[in-house]
Amino acid sequence: MNIKHVLHTAHFFAGAGGDMCGLSLAGWVPHFAVEVNPYRCKTLRHNFPSCTVHEGPIQQLMLADYPPGSIPLFFVTFPCDHYTLAANMHGTWTGDALYLEALREIVLRFPEIIILENVLGMRKFRRVMETFRALPLYYCTEVVLYGEDFTLQRKARVFLILHRQPFDFDHIAQVQLARPGQQLAAYLEKDEPLHIPQYVYKRLDGEYRDPPKIYDPQQEEPVNLFANYGRDRSLFLVRDRWAPRGVRPFSVRECANLHRFPRDYRFVGPLGESYDMVIDSVMPAMAYALGHAARRYFMAIRRLATVPQPHGYREIADPRRREEEMGEALRILHEPDPLPKDLQQLVLW
Repeated sequence: MNIKHVLHTAHFFAGAGGDMCGLSLAGWVPHFAVEVNPYRCKTLRHNFPSCTVHEGPIQQLMLADYPPGSIPLFFVTFPCDHYTLAANMHGTWTGDALYLEALREIVLRFPEIIILENVLGMRKFRRVMETFRALPLYYCTEVVLYGEDFTLQRKARVFLILHRQPFDFDHIAQVQLARPGQQLAAYLEKDEPLHIPQYVYKRLDGEYRDPPKIYDPQQEEPVNLFANYGRDRSLFLVRDRWAPRGVRPFSVRECANLHRFPRDYRFVGPLGESYDMVIDSVMPAMAYALGHAARRYFMAIRRLATVPQPHGYREIADPRRREEEMGEALRILHEPDPLPKDLQQLVLW
């Protein structure tokens, strides 16, 4: 089979397109994306102008909304808010039903490969995991990837690779994008304009309970994921001799560098939205490794698996409904609706 003709991908809960970015670097072509946030949709359209972006809730998605042609790879990143340890602490560790919306798209299209991504906490939800581990017609390969194996930032994520045909997905983490350097300084920007909210100084002065974590540009130890950075940038700071007090928050571009977005990747939206876009994204470096693994799979199989087809639809006529419809039709034919009182009948010449 010629792999050139099956490189299209579809992305559900696409966010700012970290998975799309990584797969495209691995040779795939993002063809369809579903996202509800308007700023993230603008970001997707800017960076992937040839991709069809369905803007709106996935609950409104219909098969007719898909672009024409085969899409053999689905990437699914349903929101992880209710699978995190923080959610458990706040009593909202409940999971959610969006994974069922993803399942609907899978069983109606049966792509050759599906890659599902989420936080490690998802593994605690036995029904969610069982749904995909035991999905008929698919093999399931499960792997955990760690951000520090790809870049200088910690971000552990679990991936389920559902594939229609047997294949050993080995050594995924060994496929790497070239790193800019070993030290944090290699990911920082020298000419970024300084934007330091006043609450940063309040945290530095001890007005908040938790002191900030301050990173050094010369360090080689990975930094932690900057959770909630779109709302509070005071918890994670970096030393900068040009800053008024010698420290500052990380910029959007620097967060993107740590995620391994290309330098020309643009995030469209207000500052807080842009931070959230980056932090919520799949690391492109991880998606790049998964994209190479998927290409090895497609090179190994002889042909695509057969996609199950529906056997047709018919409705049993209801005699009562038929009589009601016939009566309604006759009423319209013999008893036209009267004109409104304030509307004069036109004279026919």
